[in-house]
Formats: sequence, C-alpha cells, structure tokens
Amino acid sequence: MMLLSMSDNIIRSEEHDVVIDYLNDHFNDNIDLIKEQAFLTVLPPEERENHFVEVAQQFYTISTEDERHTITRFAMDVVMADESMQKNENRLINLLYDTWDLV
Repeated sequence: MMLLSMSDNIIRSEEHDVVIDYLNDHFNDNIDLIKEQAFLTVLPPEERENHFVEVAQQFYTISTEDERHTITRFAMDVVMADESMQKNENRLINLLYDTWDLV
C-alpha cells in the first residue's frame, strides 16, 4: 500500500499515517517499514507497477475474499486520505481490482 501513497511521487503525511495505522492495527509482527520504504524509494518508477501487481498476486494466494475486500477498502482509504484521487492512484486501484478479479 506504500506504493499507492507514492504513486503521485509524493508521500503525503495523511496517506502515510493511514498505512501506519492500518499496519499497527492488523499486524503484530515487526514490519520493517524503513527497509520497505527504502526499497520502494529506489525502485525505478517504471518497475513500481509490476512490483505492485506481483505483491497483489502473492497476497491473493494467501488471503480470503473477505481479506481482499478489506484491503481494497483500505487502499481507498490510503488514496483518499488527502481527499483526492490522482490518475496514477486510480490506475493502481484498478490494477488491484483486476488482479484479484473483483467487481
């Protein structure tokens, strides 16, 4: 979901906070966000979309349909945290729905 917050090339604090709150609420494991953010920051922009789809495909294999719907609602919370949906954010949301074959 960090890629969603980065899709407009700016990590807005509102979007970042939504991601952090979600992770804190849903995961007890130590997630190395600094390492993940560093990876995403150096990931070339032309590779971000492929990485997003790859992670979505991996999540699909370990999740239930209800969990995927929860993530799509969360994804919309991230995108709309700054009260606007940019073109690249919309594209990633559509990719998520298409990858998971959601209506």
